[in-house]
Order: sequence, then C-alpha cells, then structure tokens
Amino acid sequence: MKIGIIDDNIKLARQLVQKLQLVDGMEILFVEDRGRKGLEWLQKNHIHPEIILMDIEMPDMDGIETTFRIRQAFPAIKIIMLTVFETEEKIFNAIKAGATGYLLKDEKLGKMLAAFEEVIDGGAPMSAIIAAKSLKMLMMGYKPESKADLLLNTDEQLTKREIEILEQLVQGLRNQDIAEKLFISPSTVKKHIENIYLKLQLSSRVELVNWYNKN
Repeated sequence: MKIGIIDDNIKLARQLVQKLQLVDGMEILFVEDRGRKGLEWLQKNHIHPEIILMDIEMPDMDGIETTFRIRQAFPAIKIIMLTVFETEEKIFNAIKAGATGYLLKDEKLGKMLAAFEEVIDGGAPMSAIIAAKSLKMLMMGYKPESKADLLLNTDEQLTKREIEILEQLVQGLRNQDIAEKLFISPSTVKKHIENIYLKLQLSSRVELVNWYNKN
C-alpha cells in the first residue's frame, strides 16, 4: 500500500513514518509539510499514493482546501484527515472537501491500518469520537456558516486556462474553434472541459451557461 503524508508538524510526521514503516508492504511515497508542496508532488510524479494522511491546520493552504484541490485533480486518491481537531465545523468541511476518513492523531497503529483497508474497500473510517459528533450533526440538522462553502470562489477552483475556455464555451464556440483561437489541440480543450464540468459539478453546456450567468 502506497501512502503520502502532508503535515506541518515534522516531528509527528516522522513518528508516523517510523510507525508505518514497521508494517510489511507499506510504502511511504512522500512526506510534505505544506499543502501546496503535496499537490505539486502529485503533479510532478506519475506514481501516486492510494491514501494520503492529511493534517488540517497548516499555514498558507490548510488541509481542507488541500483535500478539495487534490480530490478535484486526482479523484482516485483517498484522503484520511489525521488531526487533533474534532469540532463539528472541521468535520463537516473536511467531508465536504472530499475526505474519505477522519482519524485522530493518537489512534493506535492497528486502528489506522484497519482504517486504511476500510477506505480502500470504499468505506469511510472515523475515530469513535468523530463518528459520534458526525451522528450528532445529522440528528441536529447542522449547517455550516456560509464562509465554509468551498465552492464560492471560482478563481480557487479553475485555472486561468480553464476560465478562458469557459468564457469561449458560453459564447457557443465549438471545441475546434476554441482550440484554434487559443492555439492548443482539440484534445487539450476536451480535457479542460472535462475538468471544468468536474470542478463545477455540472454535466451539460446548458447548465454551464446558466451557472456562468448566475455567478
């Protein structure tokens, strides 16, 4: 099993690596102390981890935003939040960003390994206290503050090129026309369009135009 770690607490990250390296078949592909560094590592390397252990509180770009960006660009990667924070808002935002598990940093190795297997099998492992808080949120109809909405700022989702292509799409241009206008290949345009649909969670050009006009 291939693992990546993103945590700005170097001491804890090293302890985690030492613990995981005792397990047969466990390979640590990278350890980064910033969300942006982790994202850059994934973009530069062809071999990706099956699971990333993600801290929440990090400078520059926190673990929730990093999770959102990684899940948009690399949806096959599972992300388990590994943190000391357990507030309802943190839990909600991590899940909303695409986290597939949520464990406290003091979990025992056996629990962590079981969580790895569970998330690979399609489950969503959580520490007991996190699961209890999640259930409480559902029962109470918890709603996060509007500032927690990860989809409000389009500039944080779309690249400059994707925004250029989006603007051409809403004008009714075909893929071939866009390719010629931007001096790129039609296949590249198609790939960018697929990413736009994925990031904005839309499925047709009609929805795209409506979204564009609204926002």
